[in-house]
Amino acid sequence: MRGKKINEGKCTMPTMKRVWTAVVATGAAVVSASGVAAAQPSTGQNSTAAVTCIGTSFSGKLATNQAICNSGYYLLLQDNGDLVLRRSNGSACYASGTRAPGDATATFHGGVDVQPYVQIDSVSQGFRGRIWGANRLPAVGTNASVNNKGEFWIGYRKIGYC
Repeated sequence: MRGKKINEGKCTMPTMKRVWTAVVATGAAVVSASGVAAAQPSTGQNSTAAVTCIGTSFSGKLATNQAICNSGYYLLLQDNGDLVLRRSNGSACYASGTRAPGDATATFHGGVDVQPYVQIDSVSQGFRGRIWGANRLPAVGTNASVNNKGEFWIGYRKIGYC
Protein backbone atom coordinates (compact mmCIF):
# COMPACT_ATOMS: atom_id res chain seq x y z
CA MET A 1 0.00 0.00 0.00
CA ARG A 2 1.19 3.49 -0.68
CA GLY A 3 1.25 6.13 2.01
CA LYS A 4 -0.01 9.61 1.71
CA LYS A 5 1.21 13.06 2.77
CA ILE A 6 -0.97 14.58 5.47
CA ASN A 7 -1.02 18.15 6.76
CA GLU A 8 -3.35 18.23 9.72
CA GLY A 9 -2.84 18.64 13.47
CA LYS A 10 -4.54 16.17 15.77
CA CYS A 11 -3.08 16.48 19.27
CA THR A 12 -0.37 17.88 21.51
CA MET A 13 2.49 16.03 23.20
CA PRO A 14 4.63 16.54 26.28
CA THR A 15 8.22 17.73 25.97
CA MET A 16 10.55 15.03 24.67
CA LYS A 17 12.92 13.31 27.05
CA ARG A 18 15.20 10.35 26.51
CA VAL A 19 12.21 8.05 27.06
CA TRP A 20 8.81 9.68 26.72
CA THR A 21 5.14 9.11 26.25
CA ALA A 22 2.82 10.83 23.80
CA VAL A 23 -0.89 11.03 23.20
CA VAL A 24 -2.61 10.04 19.99
CA ALA A 25 -6.20 11.17 20.14
CA THR A 26 -8.26 14.13 19.11
CA GLY A 27 -8.67 16.58 21.96
CA ALA A 28 -6.54 17.83 24.82
CA ALA A 29 -3.60 16.02 26.39
CA VAL A 30 -3.06 15.79 30.12
CA VAL A 31 0.34 14.80 31.53
CA SER A 32 0.63 13.49 35.07
CA ALA A 33 3.56 14.17 37.40
CA SER A 34 5.00 10.77 36.45
CA GLY A 35 5.17 11.81 32.78
CA VAL A 36 2.39 9.49 31.61
CA ALA A 37 0.09 11.13 29.10
CA ALA A 38 -3.62 10.51 28.78
CA ALA A 39 -6.06 11.87 26.24
CA GLN A 40 -9.29 13.65 26.85
CA PRO A 41 -11.06 13.05 23.54
CA SER A 42 -13.16 15.85 22.11
CA THR A 43 -15.74 13.29 20.96
CA GLY A 44 -16.94 12.68 24.50
CA GLN A 45 -15.57 9.13 24.54
CA ASN A 46 -13.61 7.88 27.55
CA SER A 47 -10.84 6.14 25.58
CA THR A 48 -7.15 6.92 26.00
CA ALA A 49 -4.15 5.91 23.93
CA ALA A 50 -0.75 6.18 25.62
CA VAL A 51 2.22 5.84 23.27
CA THR A 52 5.53 4.22 24.21
CA CYS A 53 8.72 5.27 22.43
CA ILE A 54 11.07 2.27 22.01
CA GLY A 55 14.04 4.03 20.36
CA THR A 56 14.94 5.58 16.98
CA SER A 57 14.62 2.35 14.98
CA PHE A 58 13.27 -1.20 15.08
CA SER A 59 14.35 -4.45 13.46
CA GLY A 60 11.75 -6.70 15.05
CA LYS A 61 8.13 -5.92 15.92
CA LEU A 62 6.36 -2.69 16.71
CA ALA A 63 3.15 -3.25 18.69
CA THR A 64 0.01 -1.12 18.74
CA ASN A 65 0.66 2.28 20.39
CA GLN A 66 4.46 1.81 20.22
CA ALA A 67 6.60 4.31 18.33
CA ILE A 68 10.14 4.98 17.20
CA CYS A 69 11.12 8.56 18.00
CA ASN A 70 13.86 11.04 17.10
CA SER A 71 14.23 14.79 17.71
CA GLY A 72 10.57 15.75 17.74
CA TYR A 73 9.35 13.16 15.21
CA TYR A 74 7.80 9.76 15.81
CA LEU A 75 6.51 6.84 13.77
CA LEU A 76 3.56 5.26 15.54
CA LEU A 77 1.56 2.10 14.97
CA GLN A 78 -1.83 3.50 15.93
CA ASP A 79 -4.54 1.41 17.53
CA ASN A 80 -6.42 1.43 14.20
CA GLY A 81 -3.52 -0.37 12.45
CA ASP A 82 -2.23 2.68 10.55
CA LEU A 83 1.54 3.35 10.69
CA VAL A 84 1.82 7.15 10.94
CA LEU A 85 4.78 9.57 11.00
CA ARG A 86 4.04 12.59 13.19
CA ARG A 87 5.70 15.75 14.45
CA SER A 88 5.96 16.24 18.22
CA ASN A 89 2.96 18.60 18.06
CA GLY A 90 0.87 15.64 16.82
CA SER A 91 0.45 16.70 13.20
CA ALA A 92 0.66 13.78 10.77
CA CYS A 93 3.12 13.80 7.85
CA TYR A 94 2.77 10.28 6.42
CA ALA A 95 0.28 7.43 6.84
CA SER A 96 0.60 3.87 5.54
CA GLY A 97 -3.14 3.56 4.90
CA THR A 98 -3.29 0.15 6.59
CA ARG A 99 -6.28 -0.53 8.80
CA ALA A 100 -6.74 -3.18 11.48
CA PRO A 101 -8.33 -3.39 14.90
CA GLY A 102 -6.27 -2.87 18.07
CA ASP A 103 -4.37 -6.15 17.62
CA ALA A 104 -2.05 -5.02 14.79
CA THR A 105 1.75 -5.36 14.67
CA ALA A 106 4.36 -3.91 12.32
CA THR A 107 7.23 -6.34 11.66
CA PHE A 108 10.53 -5.52 9.94
CA HIS A 109 11.77 -8.13 7.46
CA GLY A 110 15.13 -7.94 5.71
CA GLY A 111 18.42 -9.59 4.99
CA VAL A 112 20.89 -10.39 2.25
CA ASP A 113 18.36 -12.40 0.22
CA VAL A 114 15.33 -10.14 0.56
CA GLN A 115 14.44 -6.50 -0.09
CA PRO A 116 13.64 -4.97 3.33
CA TYR A 117 10.02 -4.23 4.19
CA VAL A 118 7.67 -3.61 7.09
CA GLN A 119 4.57 -5.78 7.17
CA ILE A 120 1.40 -4.84 9.03
CA ASP A 121 -0.54 -7.84 10.36
CA SER A 122 -3.59 -8.28 12.54
CA VAL A 123 -4.26 -11.26 14.80
CA SER A 124 -7.95 -11.15 13.90
CA GLN A 125 -7.69 -10.07 10.23
CA GLY A 126 -4.32 -11.42 9.04
CA PHE A 127 -2.14 -9.57 6.50
CA ARG A 128 -3.05 -5.87 6.21
CA GLY A 129 -0.24 -4.35 4.13
CA ARG A 130 3.44 -4.14 3.29
CA ILE A 131 5.74 -1.10 2.95
CA TRP A 132 8.82 -1.81 0.83
CA GLY A 133 12.26 -0.42 1.59
CA ALA A 134 15.54 -0.93 -0.30
CA ASN A 135 19.03 -2.32 0.03
CA ARG A 136 22.10 -0.51 -1.31
CA LEU A 137 24.39 -3.42 -2.09
CA PRO A 138 26.78 -4.40 -0.73
CA ALA A 139 25.09 -2.72 2.27
CA VAL A 140 21.88 -4.37 3.48
CA GLY A 141 19.01 -2.52 5.17
CA THR A 142 18.73 -3.81 8.72
CA ASN A 143 15.90 -1.77 10.25
CA ALA A 144 13.13 0.81 9.95
CA SER A 145 14.06 4.18 11.43
CA VAL A 146 13.15 7.83 11.96
CA ASN A 147 16.02 10.32 11.67
CA ASN A 148 16.41 13.77 13.24
CA LYS A 149 15.12 15.41 10.02
CA GLY A 150 11.71 13.74 10.36
CA GLU A 151 12.33 11.14 7.65
CA PHE A 152 10.99 7.57 7.89
CA TRP A 153 13.36 5.02 6.28
CA ILE A 154 13.14 1.29 5.65
CA GLY A 155 16.66 0.13 4.93
CA TYR A 156 18.05 2.57 2.36
CA ARG A 157 14.74 3.93 1.07
CA LYS A 158 13.02 7.07 2.37
CA ILE A 159 9.34 6.22 2.82
CA GLY A 160 7.88 9.44 4.22
CA TYR A 161 8.96 12.77 5.71
CA CYS A 162 7.74 15.81 7.61
